Amino acid sequence: MKSLEALYHLRHVVTFSAFFLMSLGSFGQNSIDSLLRVLDNAINNRELYLNAREKDIANSKDQRSSLRSEREIYSCNSRIADRYESFVSDSAKKYLSENVLIAERLRDSSLINESRIRLAQIYSMNGQFMQARDIFDTIDYNSLPGHVKARYCWAKIKYLENLKISTDEVADNRSYHNEILSLRDSLLNIFDVNSDLYRKEVSARCRETGDYKTALTIYLDIYNKEKPDSHEAAMVAKGLADLYGLLGDRERQKHYLLISSIADIKMAVKENESLLALAEMLYSTGEVDRAYQYMHVALEDANYYNSRFKNSVIAQVYPIVELSYLERLNAQQRRIQMAMWIMALLAVVMVIVALMLWKQRRAVTRSRADLAVANRRLERASRKLAEANLIRERYVGYFMHQCSLNVDKLDKFRINVNRKIKANQIEDVYVMSSRPLEKELDELYENFDKAFLNLYPNFIDEFNRLLQPESRFSLPKDRLNTPVRIFALIRLGITDMTQIAGFLHYSVQTVYNYKSKVRKTSVLTPEEFEEKVKKIGTLAQQ
Repeated sequence: MKSLEALYHLRHVVTFSAFFLMSLGSFGQNSIDSLLRVLDNAINNRELYLNAREKDIANSKDQRSSLRSEREIYSCNSRIADRYESFVSDSAKKYLSENVLIAERLRDSSLINESRIRLAQIYSMNGQFMQARDIFDTIDYNSLPGHVKARYCWAKIKYLENLKISTDEVADNRSYHNEILSLRDSLLNIFDVNSDLYRKEVSARCRETGDYKTALTIYLDIYNKEKPDSHEAAMVAKGLADLYGLLGDRERQKHYLLISSIADIKMAVKENESLLALAEMLYSTGEVDRAYQYMHVALEDANYYNSRFKNSVIAQVYPIVELSYLERLNAQQRRIQMAMWIMALLAVVMVIVALMLWKQRRAVTRSRADLAVANRRLERASRKLAEANLIRERYVGYFMHQCSLNVDKLDKFRINVNRKIKANQIEDVYVMSSRPLEKELDELYENFDKAFLNLYPNFIDEFNRLLQPESRFSLPKDRLNTPVRIFALIRLGITDMTQIAGFLHYSVQTVYNYKSKVRKTSVLTPEEFEEKVKKIGTLAQQ
């Protein structure tokens, strides 16, 4: 590594000043209470911060509408995507996808890779790991310019960090950890040794290797240079909180989590981690009411950002906090009822006590109603997530097996071709390569049908119930025909007719004809029929 000596020197310099810097500042209970009040006030004014961010984005969109040069539009799209990156994932993906198309028209490989890498990072933040991996696998890192290499490393690190969160496999986590260290080393070779970017990577690498005190000292110095209430300051503060947590300093950890959460709220950042971490910490110390409030806000932000990954993380903790919150409400109600019996002995005071209890019961009822609505939403989200995970697990395994079979067939075909070429049997090679692929397609559809019916065993029966009796399908066991296969693909969430036509090797018009013919035989309207098909076999029905 070209900067190994500089890294060694920097780590030793910061170690001498570590304990001095760590002892600076006041982190008493008064400071924590003050920051909690600031955070509560920021949460109450979330709508104002949200409107300000939307107005800023709208201004950028207005500027874009007057642009004509594709390079100018590309730059403007990048700025809009920057604003959406931690705000609304779908919008960020939209503008980055458009930039990929613009870069392709410009035939600028650097811009193409830059936009695709940014798109991969959004996929990683959203838990769409397969899409992110597909992008990383198609990019030649060594051919990238320096600034794009850095973006590639950051995006890949985010991808690996989220993978670590989403798996409990020790071997996988160790592999991800080692790859992250390798990417950190690559970043150290890219940045100037005197830059803050270099120092941030040194700190991150120290943390990865367990040298928390050195990492903390560097981060404290960087934090002091950041603009307060900026997104960068929020991220550095979150990093400081994590380091203090690793060092066992809970008070300073809470202090920096509060600072990071306040900055995120004021910047209308919806893809935030600090508020959820703060809520979990408050819950662990018995502050259930405040923990529930912050976790509820974190859940709303995750829904606004539209991140399945963040929702799945929150879903692991939210029910526990919610249950504790309900238990506190129930305990409060039991105390109220006991008070009623006691105060019933005093006729003069009974009316006053009854009025108080009536008001408190109204508050409890409203809270319960709110909790019931939130719980139903969470249950629906959990069911959808469980179904999506089930489909992903089944079909990832199926397609991995199918790919393996295809590779084996191609290898056998290659060996056979080589043998015939060596034997100068060119005519046989021509005959082999001209053979239709009906057998392979039939095998593909047979495997698809079995995998689909294994996932939705009652699909054909439920599908037939939506059709008029004389139009219902009678199919062999474990097989679908073309019309039913089209709607099976729609049930899996594939609604693009071009993709369906490609999979079935038909024209788009033929697929439309099949689809229209079946819809006309339904007992429902075409729109109701397709919506019912999409819900066949859902966990909500089971």
